[in-house]
Amino acid sequence: MTTPREEALADLRQSIDMLPERTRLAMLSGLGTNTVITGAFTDGSGVCPMLAAHREGVRTRCMGFPEAWDRFTGVHRRGICRPATQYEVLQLRMQIEESLEAPRTTSGFAEAIAEHQASIEARREYSRRESGGFVVDLSGAIEEHRTTARDRRGREATEVGLNWLFEETLLLPADFGAQVATEPEQAERFAFSRSS
Repeated sequence: MTTPREEALADLRQSIDMLPERTRLAMLSGLGTNTVITGAFTDGSGVCPMLAAHREGVRTRCMGFPEAWDRFTGVHRRGICRPATQYEVLQLRMQIEESLEAPRTTSGFAEAIAEHQASIEARREYSRRESGGFVVDLSGAIEEHRTTARDRRGREATEVGLNWLFEETLLLPADFGAQVATEPEQAERFAFSRSS
């Protein structure tokens, strides 16, 4: 049976494996030149591992790495930002090195897909961090707005009626409605109006 810490380490490794090789190399280099933190991208005293890679010149988006890193260090969704422990940095370094040594089975196409997914996840992660970890769901507000707008348009249509349609846009002949057309005459008019 695996412990929560082992599961978090396995998730971290999986997120590392999803990163492009150049990002993993840059992150490894950045770990040696920066103070590593967890819980934020930066706090003034240090940087997260992904920002360390960015400072090494690699601007790859990160898929689930920030979340996996924060889960591994125990600060995920807790609003805590702190320096990473030596143990945490050592484990991260070892996982990156093992990932770089493992044979890569993905093709260039698969790596492109992973980078695209990483960019989407990075935008989501940035949004989560900017909103204090809260994900804003506006679907209820949007539906309420649509319902209110539909009701308003319905009330306006009832108040105004359809007379404006005939008065402003439809010019009727002077004898319109003076005599009732017979059925064959109606069919003939309908056929004539469709062909013109």
